[in-house]
Amino acid sequence: MSLRTFLALPLDETIIEKLVEVQRSLASAGARVRWVKPENLHLTIKFLGDVTDEQLSDVCQAAEESARRVEPFKFSVVRVESVPPTGAMRMVWVGIDEQTGRLEKLHELLEESYAAMGFSKENRSFRPHLTLGRVKGGRNVKQLREAVSEIEETDFGIASVNKLIVFSSKLTPDGPVYSPMATVNFGEN
Repeated sequence: MSLRTFLALPLDETIIEKLVEVQRSLASAGARVRWVKPENLHLTIKFLGDVTDEQLSDVCQAAEESARRVEPFKFSVVRVESVPPTGAMRMVWVGIDEQTGRLEKLHELLEESYAAMGFSKENRSFRPHLTLGRVKGGRNVKQLREAVSEIEETDFGIASVNKLIVFSSKLTPDGPVYSPMATVNFGEN
């Protein structure tokens, strides 16, 4: 058996509440968007895809070893964006600004660890973001894009992170259900 698996950073409840307020505001544009549920808002660092039962222990150990090599850090949650900025809109997301380089280091450590285990490396550069919603059609997309541009400079605050979570993802008709399988702390050498 295998589980869809990814690694992510949790968000402060205060930031989640602000993100949900923005989702509600943008929903009034009337576009067809599948909004990410509040309990599913997180910062994905690495998507692994299907992980077998036999691989799971090694996946969790690699997460722990990588996390130990990174000290806890903070990042700013800023800027609402239409993705892509022109053409057929696919997503609404919020950008991440992390100045210490620790987020990038964590991503690189995980990429290398999982590549050594046979998982695919990301074929595009790492651009950390929080997905708010996925656009599911063309209805009222112009209005949605305009609503995003009106609030694009929103600052959601600073997230403090000291742990990395290994999640499984089960796809359901009502959207994905994420379950934590392991939680590892940063900087515990």
